[in-house]
Amino acid sequence: MIRRHYSRAGLSYRILLTATAAAVCAALVVVPSSPAAATVASELRRYPYLTDLVTTNVTINWATTTSLTTGTATYGRVGSESCTAHTVTATRTSMTVGSTAEYQWKAQVSGLTPDAAYCYRVFGGTTDLLGSDPSPQFRSQIAAGSTTPFSFAVFGDWGLSGTNGTNPDQANVMSQIAASGARFAVTTGDNGYSGGTQTDYGDIVQTGSGVSGIFGPNFWTVPGRSIPIFPTQGNHGMNSVGLTNWPQDRAVAASAGRYQMDTYCCVNGTTSKSYPSAWYAFDAGKARFYVLEASWADGNVGTSNLYGNDAASHWTVSSPEYQWLSADLAAHPNQMKFAFFHFPLYSANGSEVSDTFLQGASPKLEGLLGDNGVDVVFNGHAHVYTRSNPSAAGMPVTYTTGGGGATLSSVSKCAAPVAAAIGWSPTSNHGSACGSLTAPATPDRVYHFLLVSVNGSNVTVTPTDELGRTFDVQTYTFGNGGGGDTQDPTPPTNLQATGSTVRSI
Repeated sequence: MIRRHYSRAGLSYRILLTATAAAVCAALVVVPSSPAAATVASELRRYPYLTDLVTTNVTINWATTTSLTTGTATYGRVGSESCTAHTVTATRTSMTVGSTAEYQWKAQVSGLTPDAAYCYRVFGGTTDLLGSDPSPQFRSQIAAGSTTPFSFAVFGDWGLSGTNGTNPDQANVMSQIAASGARFAVTTGDNGYSGGTQTDYGDIVQTGSGVSGIFGPNFWTVPGRSIPIFPTQGNHGMNSVGLTNWPQDRAVAASAGRYQMDTYCCVNGTTSKSYPSAWYAFDAGKARFYVLEASWADGNVGTSNLYGNDAASHWTVSSPEYQWLSADLAAHPNQMKFAFFHFPLYSANGSEVSDTFLQGASPKLEGLLGDNGVDVVFNGHAHVYTRSNPSAAGMPVTYTTGGGGATLSSVSKCAAPVAAAIGWSPTSNHGSACGSLTAPATPDRVYHFLLVSVNGSNVTVTPTDELGRTFDVQTYTFGNGGGGDTQDPTPPTNLQATGSTVRSI
């Protein structure tokens, strides 16, 4: 049985980062800190950020100029150790951002106490790369099976730097995530527009159209230092860059997943290409998280389309991903489960529509997930917000969240199981809505992320827009290993409209 409760809450938080202009300060870069700005070493190119927060591990990542050839990270437990109490050696990967050669570094930390606060610093040789910045802090992962309440952030379709090198809407979303209290974040794909290149990802120094859309000073730099991330693969950036920038070594190894480039040949007349294979699972408390790949590259469609080629490559019963997922789901029968993949099971957008190849009873992906107790599915691809009820008894609740920073889209596909949706048309400059939501008056109500809170068997999904306003808040109660929402919710009394019509302003 599922119960929904509606509430409102809001907050606002923003950090800005700029680069020094005076030649006399060339050795320093202004970076964000609280309460006042501080300076980091000029060799730092990507502010440190976290990935692979699983069991007692975390990975610290950053980038530098090639003038530094050795790297280390130090860390310590807050309250009992200094931030330099322990040292781990980092490994480097060469890359080019714009026309500049850089090193991407990763330091794999292990042996952490579960659910404890830690601080850290990063070094190039003997140079403290954070300079006068305070040491970032994070909390280690909650032990598997723990009943400790926690929350995580979900967002997708982001990493866009506009024609002037900025994106205020995305910067606002990032600041809201930083202030949300989320323990970690999971994306729904399309991380870095338009092609997911190292230049699209960028750094804290380089600016321009399509440059530094993720690691620019106002973007993932803000939450990423304290909130570890688990990105999902999308159709933008079907290359090795995401595998390099978002290492998840321990999560992949522990779940026997896959995180590498593979040759895909040649479904539906497509050309043989090397694409990332990225799927794995991890635990947090009593929940299991499935980061899956449901994507395909633009421009290589053959006789089908993106959805058809993805289904033929990843979701036949004999495909490696399907077999892995089926086995892992069966091996974890009594856990709350969340799944994340890019192409949407149900979308209210008229262009990035619902993926009918994945819908339906087993052996379709939707049925496989529902049969094995997956409670909520999170998708992206459509640059809107959509919440859909279970399509049948035992199927999961579905969210499409694609408002992380890329250009927004409108909604118009409002048939069941879509229950609520909002969108925005940049062309006509108006909002649109489906179901229980009202058309937004401004686009800042559509750029958003989801804060998902887990407390025992209760899960609350709080969509939060870029200015901290919440909407369509839902609380679900799930049993161990149960399927999705199988009962109609109690109708709320504070909404302005109901039904499955389209409304525009």
